[in-house]
Amino acid sequence: MKRSSVQLLIILLFLFTSEYPILAQDSNTPFLHYKEFQKADSNKLFLRFENFNFVKNNEYSGDFSNGTTWIGYVATPKLVYYPSSKIRIEAGVRLHQYSGRTSYTKTQAVFSANYQASSNANLILGSLNQNNNHMLSEPMFEPEKFFTDKAESGIQFLYRTKRLNLDTWINWEQFILKGDPFQEKFTFGISNKYQLNNPSSQNNLSIPVQILFTHRGGEIDSSDGSVQTIGNFSSGLNFSRKVENSGITSWNIQALAYYVSDNSSTSEFFFTKGHAFYPQIGVNTKHSQFKVGYWNAYHFIASRGSELFQSISYSIPNSYQNRRELVTFKYFYEKKISKGIHLGGKVDLYYDLVNSNASHATAIYLRINGDFFLKKVNWN
Repeated sequence: MKRSSVQLLIILLFLFTSEYPILAQDSNTPFLHYKEFQKADSNKLFLRFENFNFVKNNEYSGDFSNGTTWIGYVATPKLVYYPSSKIRIEAGVRLHQYSGRTSYTKTQAVFSANYQASSNANLILGSLNQNNNHMLSEPMFEPEKFFTDKAESGIQFLYRTKRLNLDTWINWEQFILKGDPFQEKFTFGISNKYQLNNPSSQNNLSIPVQILFTHRGGEIDSSDGSVQTIGNFSSGLNFSRKVENSGITSWNIQALAYYVSDNSSTSEFFFTKGHAFYPQIGVNTKHSQFKVGYWNAYHFIASRGSELFQSISYSIPNSYQNRRELVTFKYFYEKKISKGIHLGGKVDLYYDLVNSNASHATAIYLRINGDFFLKKVNWN
C-alpha cells in the first residue's frame, strides 16, 4: 500500500504543476452527476451516460480504521424523458465494478420521477440526487459511500432560493416484507444552508444545518435484532470572502458543533450521548482548494460517518477512546479535459494528536456526464 500511495501522490503533484487549467468546484468533492431540470426539453427523449472511475488509497494507521484501496468504476446509462415542462422520468441501470473482479459487484436498476413544482421546489421519487453527498460533512457522512454503496433510493425534496439551499430526503436502504429474517434500514436527512447577508455581497455569512437519523428495525420481520435509532446534529457558522485581482479567489472560515443521541432500544455502543467541535480554514484558487481543520470530539458516533472521526474503533472490537483530536489537511483539485469530462484528485492528511500517529489518503478520479438527444416524443 505504501508504494501505491507514493505513486498516486507523484501523479497528483504532476497534475497540480501541469500547464493545463484546473477548475475548482463549489465543494471539495467530485461527486456531481445530477442534471438540473430543463423546462425547455419538454417532450424530448435523451440517452444520458454517467460514469465515475476512481482510484482511492487509504493509508490509515492507529486503531480506529483499517486502510483500504478502492479501484473501479460506476457506470449509469439511462433514458431521460420530459413528458411536460414540469415532469422528468429517468430509467436505466447502475453498473458497479471493482477492478480485478470477474463480475459486477452491484447491478442495480435506477428509476426516478422528478416533479419541478416551481422554479425553487423540486420533488424526486425513486433514485435520489446525491450530488456532493447532500452537503454533509465528513464526520456525519463518509464520502466514499458514493462509490462503495448502492445508489440511494426513496423520496427527496429540494428547495433553493438566493439565500436558502435546502435538501431533505429519505434513503430507504433495506425494505422488508412480512416474515423477512432481516430488519428494515433507512436514513432520514436534512441539509440546509441559509445565507444571512445580501447574496450579492463580497462577504458571505451563512448558517449550515445538518440533521441525520439512521434507523434499523421493523415490526413485520422475524428478526430478533434490537431497534437502533441514532440522531446526529450539526450547525454553526460559515464566513467566506471573495478576493479580486489575486491568485486566491476566496477564503473561508467555518466552525461546526456536533451532537449525537443514541435512542436505540438496546445501545450497541459504550455511550449514548456525545459532542464534537470542528473549525476549518479554507483557501480557494482558480486551480484548487485547501482546508485545514481541528477535530475535537467526546464520545462521538455517527453510523454513516467517516471512521477516523469516531470515538469507537472499527479495527479493534469493543475498543473506544473517550476523546478524539485530529488535525486535518485537505487538498482538492479538478480540471475539465473535455465537455462533460473532468479529471481530478484529492490528498487528505490526518494527524491523531492523542495517539501521535498520522494517516493519509490519495485519490484520482475521472467523471463523465453526457447527454445525447434521441428524438421528440409527444406524451399522450
